Amino acid sequence: MEAQFATDLLEAYEGPALRLLIVDDDDVDRERLRRMLSKSDIKTHVSEAVSVEESLAYLSNNEFDCVIIDYRLGLTSGLTLLDNIRTSMHNHCAVIIVTGLGDEEVAAEAMRLGASDYLLKSQLQSNKLIHAIINSVHRAELEKKLHDMAHYDNLTGLASRPLLLENLQQVVKNNEPAAVAFLDLDNFKPVNDNYGHDTGDYVLVTIADRLKKLLRKEDTLSRIGGDEFVLLLKGIASKKECNLFLNRLISLINTPIELTEFECQVQVSASIGVALVTDDSLDADTILRRADQTMYQAKNSGNNKILFFDPHEEKRQYDRRTMLQAAERGVELNEFELYYQPQIDMVEHSLIGVEALIRWNHPTLGLLYPQTFTEALEHPNTGILIGEWVLKEALKQHSTWNLPDLVISVNIAPAHLLSNNFVQRLALLLEQAPTVKPQALEIEILETVSISDIQNAVEVVKACSKLGVHVALDDFGTGYASLSYLKQLPLNTLKIDKSFVQNLLTNPEDRSIVICIVALSQAFNYKLIAEGVESQEIEQALLEIGCQFGQGYFIARPMPAEKMTLWIEAHD
Repeated sequence: MEAQFATDLLEAYEGPALRLLIVDDDDVDRERLRRMLSKSDIKTHVSEAVSVEESLAYLSNNEFDCVIIDYRLGLTSGLTLLDNIRTSMHNHCAVIIVTGLGDEEVAAEAMRLGASDYLLKSQLQSNKLIHAIINSVHRAELEKKLHDMAHYDNLTGLASRPLLLENLQQVVKNNEPAAVAFLDLDNFKPVNDNYGHDTGDYVLVTIADRLKKLLRKEDTLSRIGGDEFVLLLKGIASKKECNLFLNRLISLINTPIELTEFECQVQVSASIGVALVTDDSLDADTILRRADQTMYQAKNSGNNKILFFDPHEEKRQYDRRTMLQAAERGVELNEFELYYQPQIDMVEHSLIGVEALIRWNHPTLGLLYPQTFTEALEHPNTGILIGEWVLKEALKQHSTWNLPDLVISVNIAPAHLLSNNFVQRLALLLEQAPTVKPQALEIEILETVSISDIQNAVEVVKACSKLGVHVALDDFGTGYASLSYLKQLPLNTLKIDKSFVQNLLTNPEDRSIVICIVALSQAFNYKLIAEGVESQEIEQALLEIGCQFGQGYFIARPMPAEKMTLWIEAHD
């Protein structure tokens, strides 16, 4: 039955001539294998080697479908050659071990090292040998296809992430100098949008072909998704050498690509982040991540930028992530606290409002002021989380004071103001604090920030105004607000930045600016509050100019809610 199966297999095989390498130091055994092969109708091209060294030379310069190795090669084991084929050479051809021994341990070791089959010389016949060869070749072809599917990109034929990481890890293991360049195409999305994904694929293949021409044999070029490519450049140890190569590469990428179907050209550029492999203690994933992060920094700097990984920047990014995570936990653990600074009518010396100022009671760093966690306040996720807490806490505190006419001012970060559903969330918070009139809440936006997205800012501010909420423009005079911009915004209050107020007595230019802002507020009918009232002399000067309302250390420092309550009672 086995002989019939072997015959059927031979008849079914219609492939090209099999390229075989017989490795045996015994002339008689090699001749015996040749005769067995000659009895088959299968065409073969047979080469012979008598040692591991000679075999490796053959394998380095030729492609073989199957290698037939004698277990005993003089003083060397055939398993050594098998191990070399599978590890050092990464060869996927079929490998059959032939031995005169019936040792199950040898067979098991051969299969563990990647042998396709294991044959005993005493049982070897022509049909059995041919059957083993064809079966092993078929399996090796299937394994190679599976390997290629996992290790190569279907579109470009370039290495995929797993193969790139394998090669990079080998570089790290061998302590070889190298550079990893993470490349992302700029202006690629419009190609897909305007000409379709087939054209986008054509552009990607064209770029891949250009990169291939520039790379050396020892380098690895991979596509790891979308329009992202990674180059593993062996032997490059300096930024200067790497820069020279990558600038040539960018020039090649920048060359326009002809789209004959549309009778036009498209041009793309590239942003590249580079991590040099200089520390064998790092793993491949870490090096690739560093190059990836550096690429995003390069992309933020503009097109065709090459940026090298900076450990100081990585430390800054790590500290930033740690701080953001700590801030989010801080909201959950109630580590944040609002301080309040009185705003008064400097003529009547009466309280007109309070500004809510956030503080962080950090578990290890102590009391932190906003300047030390600005990135958390301005972050598009963490900043919104904190901002929601501030609004809710301020409204809650206002309800506790039960002073209907007292205005409580809250600073709103730009990311929070321009976030989705800001107005709806604000309306909901007001509903949950029914004792607080909407006009008793004043949101403060920075002049320098709101102008960055003026149209959205105007729409959001108008919607807040419709709720009845007051709006103040903070730090006025430090930004670039035009008169037309002020006209668009339904503002209630302008706040003079303290940098002008503090130098009011000594700097004529600052005094002139304050005079102009007073006149402007009167023209637009805005309430005007001066920040940074540090002395009685400054207070008096402001009154003389025509600014009636102020806040600052001369009036009162920011204080926790309990002390603010006592201050209110003492000044009632």
